[in-house]
Amino acid sequence: MNTNPSSDFAAGNLRTITSVILALLVSCSWAPDGLGQSPGSSVMYEGFTEPKYQIMVAATEIGQLEAIHVEIGDVVTAGQTIAQLEDSLQQSSVKIALTQAEMHGELDAARAEAAMHRNRTASIRELASKRMARPDELVRAETDLEIALARAAAAAEQQHLRKLELERYELQLRRRRVLAPMAGVISQIFHYPGEYLTPGDPAVVQLLVIDELIAVFNVPAEDAGNLRVGQPVLVSLRSTSQNVRAQLTTVSPHIDGESGTVQVRVTLDNRERILKSGDRCTMQLMADDRAATPRQASRSEPSRSLLGGRQE
Repeated sequence: MNTNPSSDFAAGNLRTITSVILALLVSCSWAPDGLGQSPGSSVMYEGFTEPKYQIMVAATEIGQLEAIHVEIGDVVTAGQTIAQLEDSLQQSSVKIALTQAEMHGELDAARAEAAMHRNRTASIRELASKRMARPDELVRAETDLEIALARAAAAAEQQHLRKLELERYELQLRRRRVLAPMAGVISQIFHYPGEYLTPGDPAVVQLLVIDELIAVFNVPAEDAGNLRVGQPVLVSLRSTSQNVRAQLTTVSPHIDGESGTVQVRVTLDNRERILKSGDRCTMQLMADDRAATPRQASRSEPSRSLLGGRQE
């Protein structure tokens, strides 16, 4: 049977053209302009959570660490004593200052002497008015009274100064304690009893404030133009499978030149402490009639990664 080469060539070209058309149709379903996308779906961005505050609680003075009153995972309140430095010298100084502040013999003597000169001066003035005392006696009595009053004032000032010194020593004693600046959870302990704290390494514990968590996402710069503070979002936590409705808290005005992304932050309520710091999470923009949202994506479109690229 004879075959026509021109017919075989035409059939082959037809099959090739058909394959190209099918490939183009398939590729259109992945086009970024939204062709063939499902209504209602949106781009998802990956991120992580971090505590509202991460505080390195340090001692305000150097010295030997005497005691640690917390363990990792303990919940502390503001002002609670976390650790104690050796304070025998400060306690001794407080006792001495307290004794000095309570000493009032010098002040009592000065006040008694001033009262005596006040009465003497009043008597001499009365005698002088009756011409029964010399003028120089009155002058001498008034001078002695002024001196006595000055001594009483000096004794009172000295007493006040001793009380201020007592307050200073009490403050130095209190500074030997390491206090929690706010309520939170102890996450790390850096020093233990017997170790010496130095100015170069004063941190004793790490305190995490997790009543609120901050979800951090890096959004591609081309999408960030449509974001605004207060825009509703849905944040999904990976470890706890929790979905939290929240709002964008901040949108950075800066584009990271290396990744081409803009950092956005979302505040999550965590008063029940169910959510975990450092957890991976995703953010999905929710419908909001007041502002335009980033372009819609198909169901098959992967979520954005931390660097703003597509996930494989």
